Amino acid sequence: MIPRGYLYVIGCASSFGLITTLAKLTYDEGASPQTVVFFRILTGSLLMGVWSTYSHRNNLKYVIRKSLQRTNLPIVLLIIAIGFCIAGMSLGYLGSVKYIPVSLSVLLFFTFPFWVLLLNFIIHGIVVSWLKLFAFVLAFSGLALSLGPTWEVLDWRGIALVLGGSIFSAGMIVGATGATKASQILSMSDLVFLSNTIGVILVGLILFFTDSFSLNQTTWAWSVIATICILFVFGQLCLFAATKTIGSAQTSLMLNIEPLVSIFAAVILLGESLLLSQAMGVAIILVALVLASATQQGFSFFKKKNR
Repeated sequence: MIPRGYLYVIGCASSFGLITTLAKLTYDEGASPQTVVFFRILTGSLLMGVWSTYSHRNNLKYVIRKSLQRTNLPIVLLIIAIGFCIAGMSLGYLGSVKYIPVSLSVLLFFTFPFWVLLLNFIIHGIVVSWLKLFAFVLAFSGLALSLGPTWEVLDWRGIALVLGGSIFSAGMIVGATGATKASQILSMSDLVFLSNTIGVILVGLILFFTDSFSLNQTTWAWSVIATICILFVFGQLCLFAATKTIGSAQTSLMLNIEPLVSIFAAVILLGESLLLSQAMGVAIILVALVLASATQQGFSFFKKKNR
């Protein structure tokens, strides 16, 4: 059977990939990207807050008291950093499409595996194998073919925003790895709740001061936004579970299937066509993912049963 860590990545990439296409449907109904981002992070904070409170209902006071001890201060600071990364990732990614094409924004955003590898090298001294580095370059080339960016339309503001969002995304992945492995008190739902709470406060403040908040959506748009919120929560849970199970570098490389999900969802839901170059890009990415996975010691997509 497929190892659990890779199932988590597939669930995360599928959820986040569907969000891109569903968000396009809400924009056609008058919703703004900032509003969608705010509600999806808010939902993650509220639902995970209820879940965390229920799971700790018998020892809630102990968990709170233990979490506030001075020895857990590094974990608290790490969670705050993850919250900043969630806000920066969302605002940078969505803000960039104001200045550059969406396809180019998606392509540049998916440079985050490189930033994950770099952060892991700087923070933990992890040296990446040549095969994994080649797999990343190959996957990035496949993304270029799949997304078909318009390189003639360049604006440094859009590029700066999306690359900033990409770096924040890498920081979130690396931070989640450290937080889930270092903390003996906080569960995965606790991490999602706390980091999203910090993120939604930051996004809410920015929306308030920029006067870009909007509630003028149709019933159909609200139903799609609700679906986006559910997918976002599920995707984040899968993301944190994957980084804890197979590591941040492997997770970030496998997440290259996310834009592929977006492309196929756009074909089905929006009636967009899949070009030959995009189909070739899909094949290249699949090859790159197999190479990246093969670098894991003892990896096999299908584990053999003991006889």
